[in-house]
Amino acid sequence: MHKYSFLVYHADYSGFLEDLKQLGVVHIIESDNEPTSELQEGFREVNDVAKMIKFLQGRKKEDNKEMKAVTVSGQQLRSDIKNAQSQLDLLQQQYSSLEKEYRQLQPWGQFSWDSLTKLQNVGLAPRFFYCANRKFKSDWEQQFNLGVVTEEKGYTYFVIFVEEGDARPELDAEEVRLPDRSLSQLKVEMDEVDRQITEMSHSLDVYAHSGIEILEQYKNQLQEEIDAKHAVLHTADQVDGKVKLLEGYAPETSMQGLESYLEKTGTVYLKAEAVSEEKPPIKLKNNSFFRLFEPIGKLFSLPSYIELDLTPFFAPFFLMFFGFCLGDAGYGLLFVLVATYFKFKVKKDIKPILSLIQWLGLSTVVFGAITGTFFGIKLSESSIGWMQNVKSYFLDNNQMFSLALIFGGIQIMFGMFIKVANQIRQEGFAYSLATWGWILLILSSLGAYVADLAIGTETYFMSTIHLVVLGIAGLGIFVFNHPKRNVFVNVGAGLWDAYGMITGVIGDLLSYIRLFALGLSSAILGLVFNKLAFDLSPDFPVVKQLVILIILFIGHGINIFMSGLGSFVHPMRLTFVEFYKNAGFIGGGREYKPFRKLN
Repeated sequence: MHKYSFLVYHADYSGFLEDLKQLGVVHIIESDNEPTSELQEGFREVNDVAKMIKFLQGRKKEDNKEMKAVTVSGQQLRSDIKNAQSQLDLLQQQYSSLEKEYRQLQPWGQFSWDSLTKLQNVGLAPRFFYCANRKFKSDWEQQFNLGVVTEEKGYTYFVIFVEEGDARPELDAEEVRLPDRSLSQLKVEMDEVDRQITEMSHSLDVYAHSGIEILEQYKNQLQEEIDAKHAVLHTADQVDGKVKLLEGYAPETSMQGLESYLEKTGTVYLKAEAVSEEKPPIKLKNNSFFRLFEPIGKLFSLPSYIELDLTPFFAPFFLMFFGFCLGDAGYGLLFVLVATYFKFKVKKDIKPILSLIQWLGLSTVVFGAITGTFFGIKLSESSIGWMQNVKSYFLDNNQMFSLALIFGGIQIMFGMFIKVANQIRQEGFAYSLATWGWILLILSSLGAYVADLAIGTETYFMSTIHLVVLGIAGLGIFVFNHPKRNVFVNVGAGLWDAYGMITGVIGDLLSYIRLFALGLSSAILGLVFNKLAFDLSPDFPVVKQLVILIILFIGHGINIFMSGLGSFVHPMRLTFVEFYKNAGFIGGGREYKPFRKLN
């Protein structure tokens, strides 16, 4: 990144900003100025339109050529949708209220309030009660002017006529106040409101059918206006407001085009190499494969300006760990097929996500083949003829447990090598000696241990060569761990770091057992659902097959969702906690967001 300071005459400033927007390469440096009320209102509008787009996307159905296309402007469409949403909410509330009244009146049946009014005119007031059937006493009919209306769902509904002004009859029952309309009147009102709801819903469906693109363009227009005001907000006045100063960053790949424009227009500018202390924006540069994993890394943090981007380094491990956790070739094949199908139907910006799912599915197929698992079926226990020849190649649970720890150890050591590279890049070789010491200690000890294990003696571990290597590693860890500190301080700091390193590495290594545990649980759940499907199905032709299919579909659907979620989350945790820590990841970078035209 390079930092640019532009000096522009105030009368030319609006045109300069428009040209800068067309170039779309400058990330504007924000000042400490508080956003104006106009900017805040703009942010709210963009957020409101974004929510509206999401709402319409949830309503969008299959393309219907009979639907009328929306031709209004984005601003008018936003207003129309807001009005339609408000009216629909009011209508739905009105319908709920009418429905409640209808349910309340339903046990009393169809009657005329006019007839009851006539009785009230002669001094008899109706009072409506209900109680549980067991609480209703037959002698109430002799004590009061009582008529039973109906018995429904364990309750008795009855009406008592009392003389005007008399107190409430003393009985163990609940009195209710009924709506002053008949059932038929309520039904007519409900039908009318329901018709209006259908009309309003249809209007929203029309907006969803052809209005999303209009709203997207309108949102981009609003965002461009905000960006322009944002640029003005972070512009400093110079020479009594006659000159405008704007600062920003541009990547090295865009410098030539930007500077050609500046030279052509005669714009005065200063250029300097970006320095990490000013926290320049981060623009990741990865190939098409590693770019698929950038959204995963961004969930945690972008790298700081001075450190390596870890995306290419964690991507192969993440891919492998996902397959390890899900570990079913059938599930992986399903991921690949579904993602491939939808890649032909979705927008361009969604395709990278589906490509990532395809890769994750392929990894799952590979690990499913290693363990011999296909939709919960253990192929190692299969009686298929040709399968007998490959059974010996399937890995059992003990081997998968060991493999999880091996993968963990490899990623931890790989992270430590990346930490060395970062330390050399950021501070110099002398600051990496402690990490080199730990790498030397771990690898030499592991190598000597494996060699001794192979020959059955302790020849290599306690050999002079290995002890010398350990001594060199110890110098790096305890003596030369910081080139600018006193040697005694370094020894004390080295001891403290050694305690943290030993306990940390062991804990980190054990964390990788989750790969084995998740893979095992996914396989067991698939096996359980297969067993349930065949054990719970009735012994009737057609019905048996139907029940089996239903249980398999629901069971494996649940397993794919739960295991797939775990297979994504836990490798991500291993990446962000174990790998990033051992790689010395700093993070905290800000994403490169150039001032550009969106539509």
